[in-house]
Amino acid sequence: MTKRLIWILAVGGWVLAVSCSSRSGETERAVDTLQVLVTQIQQCSRLYTAEYQIHKIVTHDDVLRLQGQLTGQDYDVSLPLLGDRKIAIPIDATLKAYIDFDGFSAENVERDGTKITITLPDPKVKLTSTKVDHRNVKKYVALLRSDFTDQELTSYERQGRAAIIAAVPETGIVESARQNAARTLIPMMMQMGFSEQDITITFRKNMDMQHIIERTTE
Repeated sequence: MTKRLIWILAVGGWVLAVSCSSRSGETERAVDTLQVLVTQIQQCSRLYTAEYQIHKIVTHDDVLRLQGQLTGQDYDVSLPLLGDRKIAIPIDATLKAYIDFDGFSAENVERDGTKITITLPDPKVKLTSTKVDHRNVKKYVALLRSDFTDQELTSYERQGRAAIIAAVPETGIVESARQNAARTLIPMMMQMGFSEQDITITFRKNMDMQHIIERTTE
């Protein structure tokens, strides 16, 4: 029995129209104090900065095999004459990336005169939804074979979701999340009195992808 997971298409994400606003609703003033800056960034809470739509096709095919032992010798023989089974399951999924400012503090900010550098937390990526395109599921079952069970179909769909999560580093969504976070925060900081050329947004250099990818799904 063989199982194959085939990556078909990963459609690029788009920049979301995201802004950070004060929870108190107060009018922002051009100020230049470290604590106010930290407070304003913390008020962003969870900032979603990128969303990708993923289309994946999970395929499975198998041939009946006869396995056992004869005169002390193991044997494993395929029985192609009895037919095989094949199935292709299209899955549409949504990946969302965000910056969580829950642990953001003054330690993430460095000042050097009028210049300021902010080191943001690593982006987090979450598989927020998956949907099987049941109308376009393709399958072939030979006359002498039993149909795919609901349990088998559920297992293949689970494999598809796992494969999408494993392929997150290849999609580019993490880098998009970083860039979009900077595009969101820089205008906010300029409203607080900082010049654009004096603002630097950075992330730590060595990211732990296992930490970035949330393992929870829909």
